[in-house]
Amino acid sequence: MFAKILKKLEDTYQYLIEERLIKKSKTINISSVKTVCFIAGPYRNLTSLTAAIAVLHPNCQVLNHAKDRIFPHDSVDFFRDYSDNKFKQFIQYAILLSQSGKRGAYGGSITFSHAFDKSLMKEIYTKRFENSLLKKDIQCLFWKEGLHVKNHMGKHNMHPLTLIQKSKKIRFVLPVRNPLDCALSNKKTNLALIYNHLTAQSSIHDIIKAILDDFLAFFKNQKKYPKFFFHFFQHSFNSATLEQFCMHMELPFDSQWVTDVLQVYNITPSYNHSESDITFYTKYVTNHFQEFPAEQKKLLRFVD
Repeated sequence: MFAKILKKLEDTYQYLIEERLIKKSKTINISSVKTVCFIAGPYRNLTSLTAAIAVLHPNCQVLNHAKDRIFPHDSVDFFRDYSDNKFKQFIQYAILLSQSGKRGAYGGSITFSHAFDKSLMKEIYTKRFENSLLKKDIQCLFWKEGLHVKNHMGKHNMHPLTLIQKSKKIRFVLPVRNPLDCALSNKKTNLALIYNHLTAQSSIHDIIKAILDDFLAFFKNQKKYPKFFFHFFQHSFNSATLEQFCMHMELPFDSQWVTDVLQVYNITPSYNHSESDITFYTKYVTNHFQEFPAEQKKLLRFVD
């Protein structure tokens, strides 16, 4: 009983701190921000690497996680009930949160994430930005919270297409890791449970299906509104991908950034997969992605 009371007091105290920070963030000038990008798809899907790539750009500010410091606050949660003022306050608050923080769900700067465990990533970031966690000219805000954002939007009947109709600044980006690797990683870490319809008893085939369905929904949204949705494949990442990223996020193309990113982008296959899993995957992609032949071909390339 005492523990529950103490937890409630701690939560209330944290909430009040966050409310104070939201008020403090209102002084942040966001007139230079052209786009606000949300990462899509499951976790264990190159999300941290994608966010790290984004933060290496001199005009991109990245917030890692921190959903529990955002969703409880109506004044910044434009996902449940959009207004221009909430959207503006979200941007200001997210920029404030991205200047500090810690590893894990608490969130903050992406520089605290495991992506920056690599010495080369730290070296490249420090060489260009020294110890500053705030960009001087923020033109794109990037929030890496992924599937939790999708769940929250679904809970409040907010569709991605509805959001971009509310604000033309909003963008979604989907990295596509090998779905078989992604599924197995989600299974091992229990992050598959973030999918509302999956349980601890869900099979690896259930997880593969959930991931592919997520990708398919993204491709359908992208087909309707190509300007606002961008995806790339693990095996097809190159300088052209970065040019397209800049175009979609309305960021200036930066040649030093491209050089830096290509130095740190190094993805290798993570797991071996059973014939049963490969067969299931191949059949599902073949049967469900016929509307998207280019994407289907690239998905099947993972099992070639």
